[in-house]
Amino acid sequence: MVAFVAGALLHLPAGYLLRYARVDLLPSPALFLAAVPLAIAAAFGHEALVRGKLYGALQPALPAGLAAPSVALVGAVAPLIARLLLFPVPYVPFPAVAGQALMVEFFLSLGLTWIALGTGSTRPGAVALATLWILRLALGVRFHGGALPLLELAAALVAALLVALVLAGPLAPHRERLLGAA
Repeated sequence: MVAFVAGALLHLPAGYLLRYARVDLLPSPALFLAAVPLAIAAAFGHEALVRGKLYGALQPALPAGLAAPSVALVGAVAPLIARLLLFPVPYVPFPAVAGQALMVEFFLSLGLTWIALGTGSTRPGAVALATLWILRLALGVRFHGGALPLLELAAALVAALLVALVLAGPLAPHRERLLGAA
């Protein structure tokens, strides 16, 4: 989970160091304080619905290997809508913003789907998603030029690949650490 969130936000320090982004802490404290409980509730509800119930319904109906990407695509829709509403990007054509955001949210959703499959629970993914949204709300990012959206897309891909890397190893220690000894 930590690697996923760190990977997902990797574009911020990279953009800052390359002077393509400015990052402000708590640009709107009132919005942040009001939105944190909503972000937590939405993340847990979203994960239970999408990666819990929807995946359970689609997995037997779809060919092997197609359920996870399908659920990831469906799981990207709500974060995409929230992102477009909460973080509008002025002076950029809406189709470009929406297309880039869809690709970012799809890769993040794919990583969250793999977290749910690897742990056998939607709780770790919900914590990761809530943490990601809390940090998105806490950090005001202003970018200069077209590099940051590409960096963000690369960071989302890195986040999903970090989950895959963790899943490539033995999972028992990770399950015990995340979910406790059962």
